[in-house]
Amino acid sequence: MRIKLLLYAGFAGKMPAALDAEGAAPLELPAGARIADVLDRFQIPHPEAYVILLDGRHATPGAALTDGAELAIFPAIVGG
Repeated sequence: MRIKLLLYAGFAGKMPAALDAEGAAPLELPAGARIADVLDRFQIPHPEAYVILLDGRHATPGAALTDGAELAIFPAIVGG
């Protein structure tokens, strides 16, 4: 299956080099893959993935991915 991956803030440096016009990385995954598999592949510790959006809705690392899904992952963002 193929998904679109977006990594933000401190995770942006982990993005693959090939991006589409929207800044998303097309990512090939085996059928049955979950968000946790993407986190592991990009060496993102699960607790550090503070906000996970799957097709614009909040999701957890255990959520299953589907072909054509858009996955956005944000770390905790702090500032003053």
